[in-house]
Amino acid sequence: MQQLYLHGEDAPELADRLFTALNVRPAGYRLIPFAVGGSLRGEALHLLMPPAAPMDNDVPCRIRLRAGDWAIVPRVLDEIAAPNLMQTLRLHTPVLLGGITARMLTCTAFREAVVAVLKGPHPVIVAASPNAKETLCALTPSDTQLWMSVPESAQGRAELLEALVAEASLRL
Repeated sequence: MQQLYLHGEDAPELADRLFTALNVRPAGYRLIPFAVGGSLRGEALHLLMPPAAPMDNDVPCRIRLRAGDWAIVPRVLDEIAAPNLMQTLRLHTPVLLGGITARMLTCTAFREAVVAVLKGPHPVIVAASPNAKETLCALTPSDTQLWMSVPESAQGRAELLEALVAEASLRL
C-alpha cells in the first residue's frame, strides 16, 4: 500500500487538518509542544489510543536544549510509542505518525514499529521533519511512498490541503 508522507516544518499541523477535514479519527500519535515559563521547552508524545497501564500518555519525548538543538528521550519512544504503534496493526483505522525526526529514528524499537506500521495493511499519514526524509525513504520500497512537501505560505498549505483531501479520501 502506498503511504502519504508530508514533510516540512508545518507537516504535523497539515496532517491534523487533513484528518479533521476528512472527519476521520486516526490511531498513532502526535507531538504536542509544551512550555515552561512561557517558553517552548519540548514536545510530548500524545498517543491517540491511550497506552496500557502502567504507561503514561503525554510524556516528554523531545527536549529543546536551545534554539535549533533538540534531544530525544529514547525510553519514551522505545517503551511507550513503539508498543502503541504495534497495537495499531490490529485496528481497522488509518494511522497518523504526527512528527518524525531523524534522531527519533535512531531508537531501534521505535524505528522497527514505524516500519511495521508503514508496511501494514492500513493507510498511514506521516508528518516528517525535513531531516527525516532520507532515512524514511530508505525504510520502505519507493513505490510505497507518496511524498508531498508542505509549503511555508498559508495559501500554499490551503491549496495542498484541498488536493490532499481529494487524494486521501480515496485511501481512507
